[in-house]
Amino acid sequence: MPNPDIIIVDDDPMVGELSRDLLTDAGYTVTLVQESLEAIPTIKAQMPRLIVTDIMMPGITGMDICKAVKSDPNLRHIKIIVVSGKSYEVEKQRAFQLGADFFVQKPYNVDTFSNTVKEILDGAAPRLAPSEQAAQEPALIREDEHPQASDLNAGQIRVTVWGSRGLPVQLPNSASRYGRQTSCLSVETRDHLFVFDAGTGIVELGKEIAEKKRYFKDIWVCLTHFHLDHILGLGRFAPIHDPNFAIHLIGSNDPEKTLKDVAQATFYSSFSLTKQAPKAKIDIYEILEDNYELFPGVRLSAMYANHPTSTMIYVLDLLGKRITYSPDSEIWGDATAFQDYDEKLGGFVRGSDLLVHDAVYNDKDYETFKKQGHSGLSIVVDFAVEKAQAKDLVLWHAHPDYTDEQMDQMLADANARVQQKGYALNCHLPSEKQQFIIQGEQK
Repeated sequence: MPNPDIIIVDDDPMVGELSRDLLTDAGYTVTLVQESLEAIPTIKAQMPRLIVTDIMMPGITGMDICKAVKSDPNLRHIKIIVVSGKSYEVEKQRAFQLGADFFVQKPYNVDTFSNTVKEILDGAAPRLAPSEQAAQEPALIREDEHPQASDLNAGQIRVTVWGSRGLPVQLPNSASRYGRQTSCLSVETRDHLFVFDAGTGIVELGKEIAEKKRYFKDIWVCLTHFHLDHILGLGRFAPIHDPNFAIHLIGSNDPEKTLKDVAQATFYSSFSLTKQAPKAKIDIYEILEDNYELFPGVRLSAMYANHPTSTMIYVLDLLGKRITYSPDSEIWGDATAFQDYDEKLGGFVRGSDLLVHDAVYNDKDYETFKKQGHSGLSIVVDFAVEKAQAKDLVLWHAHPDYTDEQMDQMLADANARVQQKGYALNCHLPSEKQQFIIQGEQK
């Protein structure tokens, strides 16, 4: 017996038999499988040209079948139509991410179903029929609008804190003058925007870009690592859902997951916070510890941090100024023959005009939690002057359980140490939307 053109997998006898009859009448040879657990063995045995599968079935789902077929080198050439009464946009995106070629919503049109199958087999059909296209959200900036001009002059750099706290085990009920959003820092010039980390703070940054109609053709989003508090807001960053923008996503791969894995889970998984696929042009740059010229006059350097998982520290050199972002990094304060991280980091960030560095713990708590990946206050202050030779120090990632009074005391302790040691250093413990204006060279 020759291989069938189509295998239908559907546990509903009425729908399955209707689909089989429609396609048989259209001239195709068809096998109907009503037990989902028999689907994969039947597909491997009969090798059809096309599979039509329901999503919700006992045993294994249509999504499981789709993934199994498209991940098998011997089967991935087989086209798949997913048929379901679950018409959620996120389900469609999930089906396509798992390799489906088309999504048909139940109840489908019996007059056009056979033609849809023919177009899929002929390679002529789009992934979504016009009537099923998702409603398009309006772009943040329309073609007929004039984007708001930057208020920065040609040599100015604006650094804005959108979130700097860690993610607590339990969400707090109390407000904080310092804010509760997780890591996100933006560096803006007259023409360019660089974003470091995509914690929940990035959501507010996206809202401001939309409200002020600020348009940057290219936005560089640099992820230090993939801990949840550093990527949680990425899918809700408004420019990602606007075709006017190009997003360059930068980060280092980790043995457990790659940057592409993170992007895929963020933008397409049904478990992500976003419910739509991105509309912006997204480029992914998987980097190593090295120096990168993003474009003439702007260099991004990366170094691995002393922190669990593959974590990057970034140095951005632009307009004659140096900005360092090191949100998760444990400085130990004592170099030995077996530990030279402090010296290496000091050389890497030396001459920073603005040093943003991990200072999760006050000195008392650091004695309890040292050697776990985060730094203590006094060690960071000393490092900023003695090793980094920084001008301004931004204390980052203060423990999410600290009260405002404890954080006020941390800043007071930092300034007291500066005065006691005679350092020339400005210390900051930032609140959300706090800005630093740096006057660089005019180009």
